[in-house]
Amino acid sequence: MDRRTFLTTAALATAGLAGCSSSTPSGDSGDNKPGGQPTKTLTDQPVPGEQLAYGETLDLPRVSVTMSNPRTMSRYQWHHVDEPQRTEVAEAGEGKQWLKVDLRAENTVDRVVRLPLTLDFKGVVGETVYHPGRNKSPQAKYIGGKVPSGTVREGAMTFLVPERVTTDQFRVHYSEHRPSGKKQAWWSQQS
Repeated sequence: MDRRTFLTTAALATAGLAGCSSSTPSGDSGDNKPGGQPTKTLTDQPVPGEQLAYGETLDLPRVSVTMSNPRTMSRYQWHHVDEPQRTEVAEAGEGKQWLKVDLRAENTVDRVVRLPLTLDFKGVVGETVYHPGRNKSPQAKYIGGKVPSGTVREGAMTFLVPERVTTDQFRVHYSEHRPSGKKQAWWSQQS
C-alpha cells in the first residue's frame, strides 16, 4: 500500500468513527452481552486476585469498589423513567434465573477518573464464565466511566444463570488494566 492509499484509508476510517457516539455521557451504557450467556470456561490454572466477601470493599488507587447483596429471582420488574406508573417485567425463562449483584464504585481523589465498566466484571460458577446481561431497569443498573471527584455510582449487575445455581456458588471476578497496572479481585460468599 502506498502512502496516498494509506492516508486516504486512515482519513475515511477516522471520519466513520467521528459519527459514533455513546448513549451516556460517561461512555458506558451499563450493558454488556445480551442475555448474559456463558462464553468461555476458565483454565485449570488459578486466576490471581484479591479474595473478598460480598460487602467488602476493594480499594484501588483513586477508586473504591464494593460488590454486595447477591440474590436470585425468576423475574424482575422496573418502572419507566418517563412513565413511573408503567412497569415492565423481565422473565428469566424456563430453566434459568436472574442473579443480581449490587455494585458501588466511588472516585476517591480530587480529579476526574474512570470508574470500572461492566465489561470489567464477570460472573463465575465453577469453571463457567457469565457476562453481565442487560439490566433493563434504567434506575437500577450500574454505569461506570469517567466521573468527577467524589462521584459515587451504584446499581445492580444482572447475570442470567441456570436455575440450579446458588449465591454460594456464584463468584464475581473483576479484572482491569488501570494506570497503576493490572488489578484483579474475586467476590464470593466466603472470602
